[in-house]
Amino acid sequence: MPAQPISSSQPASLLHKHLKLLQETSHRHKWLLAGLYVLLCALLGLLLVHEAMQRQQQALDGLASQLQADINAHVQLALATLDHASTLLPQAADPTPGLRDFAGLATARQPFIDYLGWQPRIRAEQRASFEQQQSQQRGQAFAIRDYWLTRNAAGKDTGNYVPAPPRHDYLPLLMQEPSPPAALRAMQGLDLLHDPTLGPALQQAVSQGSVQFSPPYRIGQHWHLLLLQARYSASPPSPNPLVRSEQLQGVLLMSLQLDGLLATSTAQYRGLQLTLLAPDGSPSPLLASGPAVNDNSLLPIQSAQLQAALPSEGYRLQLDQALTWQQLSAPLLAVGLAANTLLCYLLWLLAAQQQRQRNIRRRAMDHLHREREHASVTLQAIADAVVTFDTAFRIQYLNPSAGMLLGPGHHSVIGQNVRQLLRLGHEFARPGSTDPFTQALQIRDSVYLPDSSYLTRSSGEKLLVEGCVSPVFDQQGRLLGAVLTLRDTAPRRQHMLAALEASERRLRQHEQELARVARINTMGEMASGIAHEINQPLSAIVSYCQASLSLLEEEDPDLPLVCRAMQNAAKQAQRAGQVIQRLREFVSKRNQHQSLLDPNQTVSNTLALLEYELQSHDIHLEQYFSDKLSAVYADNIQLEQVILNILRNAIDAMESVHPWGRLIISTEQDATRVRIMIADNGPGIAAAVQDQIFDPFFSTKPNGMGLGLAICQTAIDNMGGQILASNRPSGGAQFVIDLPALTTLTAQPVAGEQVS
Repeated sequence: MPAQPISSSQPASLLHKHLKLLQETSHRHKWLLAGLYVLLCALLGLLLVHEAMQRQQQALDGLASQLQADINAHVQLALATLDHASTLLPQAADPTPGLRDFAGLATARQPFIDYLGWQPRIRAEQRASFEQQQSQQRGQAFAIRDYWLTRNAAGKDTGNYVPAPPRHDYLPLLMQEPSPPAALRAMQGLDLLHDPTLGPALQQAVSQGSVQFSPPYRIGQHWHLLLLQARYSASPPSPNPLVRSEQLQGVLLMSLQLDGLLATSTAQYRGLQLTLLAPDGSPSPLLASGPAVNDNSLLPIQSAQLQAALPSEGYRLQLDQALTWQQLSAPLLAVGLAANTLLCYLLWLLAAQQQRQRNIRRRAMDHLHREREHASVTLQAIADAVVTFDTAFRIQYLNPSAGMLLGPGHHSVIGQNVRQLLRLGHEFARPGSTDPFTQALQIRDSVYLPDSSYLTRSSGEKLLVEGCVSPVFDQQGRLLGAVLTLRDTAPRRQHMLAALEASERRLRQHEQELARVARINTMGEMASGIAHEINQPLSAIVSYCQASLSLLEEEDPDLPLVCRAMQNAAKQAQRAGQVIQRLREFVSKRNQHQSLLDPNQTVSNTLALLEYELQSHDIHLEQYFSDKLSAVYADNIQLEQVILNILRNAIDAMESVHPWGRLIISTEQDATRVRIMIADNGPGIAAAVQDQIFDPFFSTKPNGMGLGLAICQTAIDNMGGQILASNRPSGGAQFVIDLPALTTLTAQPVAGEQVS
């Protein structure tokens, strides 16, 4: 036998049942599960952060070791370069072209080298001639200067160059090869020997005779280091520091760009911050590698910090890197979230199952209680006599109707034999026939009392009754007893005779009423139709006449416009006559004047009648006409009256709308129907009366007759369409006039043909 295919609706049904099961969980359990899920996710987040911080610490440890090795390698390379440059210096103090060429080659190979230069020692008696010589060579005034660091009112450090005071000797900065940026060239003429930042390192290099590193200093946006090597007039120089200072000829100087030296090693690390720590611990931003990560950083997680030494004594580097979302382990996060979700889902499912069992038990108990109450109240309230007895024919229960049927003195009959208490008999009974109580227990099925059965009361009175005896079983099918139901048939017979007589009287009265209504029906329809329908063209005539009078009162009246208004008033008067003619034909059951109509044109003609009212009521009109509408067969006058009635109701409904009303008219078509939709932004249709608005004589207006929409519905029904009313989701009411399209008509008469 082939396997049955699985319907596509089965998974959807199973999913619906599963979701319904989860929804049965109590709100307390849902909040507890939500709190547990948040707690587990928080623990998972702490675990991920801890694991990421460990990995980050290991990476920073490796970076610190690599950075220290790179610094040492660059320093050794700079020292070797400086040592080779010292061999190019002659015994004279003047630089040579060889040093300039070597400086260009060194900076090209090592981009972190700013410049090389030989800086001669100038004694006090040589200063004036030296400055004059440098001024002539440079073409501008030159002076040996000092740099004074000051702090402005805003708390920022600023500096100025000032002429150096008289000293025993000077060591001005002169040679910078190759030519550095303007910020570094501005240092030329600075007395390095007595500068507060560079002077101590230079003096130490002179006194010790070894290469020394200056403290890091910042110029512009970059940090720099100076390598200083002293050169003496005697070789070897004197071991006495004072004599050695007098033997000083000059200093070979190399400037290194500190942040450029470190940029190569840290470029691949995102969000790495390098900070320069002075010997006193004060920090200074040195280098930031990669884009800023402040927006993506995990707060308040602190960044890891490591330290690496610089060649300058006491200065250190601090490496900071903030922890970001990208550094968390995505596989561990996915596994953790999946485990948390699965655990909470299983707990939710378990809680839902337990809640469902409790709900089932509670509903079963409630249902059982309701059934018992319902049975008890029913037995107490019904007019039939009900008596229950067991298999030994002992009475267990009887309702008040049974007590009244038995007569006085039968209130304490519980436990008595039912066959002795209820003496049932019937006419034409055969001798030896089994009583219905015994028969129902024997055949284990319902036994109906024979016709013309009677109950003999204790007073000897016989009551005609009907009823049956039905056995009662338990869940295992064991016989528990039976139930006897009896009904006195005498009142029902009397009631049936009285009802039959009353029915005959109502029938004769109804025939007389129908005859009277038939006589006045035609008169009522014509009177109510004229009263309502003639009001529309008369209102238009009044509007056009008022507009004409207003135009004639102007100093320079627009006579063509007045003429068109009067012509429109005349058309409306003719229209009123046509309305009366249509109503007479409607009453006399004559053929309607239906013809081929363009729905868009019909709506436009109706809007032309309301142009003045729309402007006077400050109503904004929105029109959305479909340009692909089929024609419809309808009565032009009646269709325009229907649209006009709905539009006037919309205008009245938008009286209290501020700042202005909004009237939306649209047309559309599907395969078989053409629809004209009219919507407003008024208060809408109250839900309590939405099903009554098309009823005759029902109106929500204080002075309304309640016939307008009823007549509109009748007219549209006669055209084979329907009119629907509803409320818009955004507010206001919407009426839809649904008419059959031309393509749906089996017979399509030519334009202008009258259709009955």
